[in-house]
Amino acid sequence: MIFSEQWLREWVNPSLSSEMLAEQLTMAGLEVDAITPVAGSFEGVVVAEIVSAEQHPDADKLRVCQVNTGSETVQIVCGAPNAAEGLKAPLAQPGARLPGGVKIKKAKLRGVESFGMLCSERELGLSENHEGLMELAADAPVGADINGYLQLDDRIIEVDLTPNRSDCLGIIGLARETGLMNNLDVCMPDIQPVAAVHNDQVAVHLAAPEGCPRFVGRVVRGVNLTAATPLWLTEKLRRSGIRSIDPVVDVTNYIMLELNQPMHAYDLNRLTGDITVRQSIGGEQLTLLNGSETTLAAGTLLITDASGPIGMAGIMGGASTAVQSDTQDIYLEAAFFAPIAIAGRARAYAMHTDAGHRFERGVDYQGQVRAMERATQLLLSIAGGDPGPLVDTVSAADLPQAIEVRLRATRVARVLGMVIDDADIENILKRLEFEFTVDPNSGDRAWLVQSPSHRFDINIAADLIEEI
Repeated sequence: MIFSEQWLREWVNPSLSSEMLAEQLTMAGLEVDAITPVAGSFEGVVVAEIVSAEQHPDADKLRVCQVNTGSETVQIVCGAPNAAEGLKAPLAQPGARLPGGVKIKKAKLRGVESFGMLCSERELGLSENHEGLMELAADAPVGADINGYLQLDDRIIEVDLTPNRSDCLGIIGLARETGLMNNLDVCMPDIQPVAAVHNDQVAVHLAAPEGCPRFVGRVVRGVNLTAATPLWLTEKLRRSGIRSIDPVVDVTNYIMLELNQPMHAYDLNRLTGDITVRQSIGGEQLTLLNGSETTLAAGTLLITDASGPIGMAGIMGGASTAVQSDTQDIYLEAAFFAPIAIAGRARAYAMHTDAGHRFERGVDYQGQVRAMERATQLLLSIAGGDPGPLVDTVSAADLPQAIEVRLRATRVARVLGMVIDDADIENILKRLEFEFTVDPNSGDRAWLVQSPSHRFDINIAADLIEEI
């Protein structure tokens, strides 16, 4: 799990340095592999806007740009393919220092003077992307310092999680643990139900409920895919190693990182009839989003419509119903796929996806409605649209069942070698969202504890003692 420290601190902000926070996470069993700055060290770089871009008289691959720095217009010679009028990009002015000790000076390129350098992400140490200039939002304030505008006083933390701690593959789980360790409340985003403005919906049939016992869907019409995803969201994605694509894809990726719930979006007008979640028949064909043609073995959990397979459940969607540049109406999916139904399937097809990584370890089987409401809120605020009703198709008998574990205070003391106050034990359980009651039939102090829906690893008292 790779995440922005700033993002975690929006949820819970202990008075700890980055290094102390990393040490705390590691000692809690969430081993931190690396802490790295989100950007290289640089100065003298501002938001600039290209006013005009003309072909260099003596070089086919260079353009002569007039660039507004906020205080003046300067001439920059640039070879980036996306250098065009109206583009906002970082400008390293003469005297600026870039990562690696590079100092920017006035220069002549093929006989034309250049007063600075327009920058790609790689030149600022933000990523390895060097395909063109870093494109800033249309509302980026010209002349603003890039460090402040992008809030680069941040670090990327990489956590190596054991398979039993899948709940920490999202900010929500990391914040829960951090809040517990520092006795701080977690600031959850305000997620409210989104009112439907039409009644359009897609019928869903669970033909393999043991593999998919819950499938939450919603139709959203009139989405504007040309809308710009806001900087705060694209930066959170980038700092987690995910590239911004369009508002729909960006929102679904954001929900996966924030709430640990992978989602998928379909072009509503490319769906045919009802959706059925079923097991594959050997030999069926599916073209995936990455363009690969796949011959399906029997027993692979599929999302299908009347045309046949349209996605490999919990792993990757199909190309035939993918959201495209001309898409206006979408169907959003947030499902629970049982870990046993997904485990090993991606590897069997020589694939690895972020969604599959989460589903095969286990996601919160009660988190799909919350994720759908959050995704809808964000999508409407960014790209507009008219939402339909949230439809929760569920086979309750096939959902995981909460396990009740009896926890005795005397055993806690014996195993840990120290006495912990009852109030402290109960505080720990509450902050980890375990439900419990005092066991009235016990001769000593004991609790009957139920594991929350995001924890698949709690089966016996020793598991609870480990948490304490």
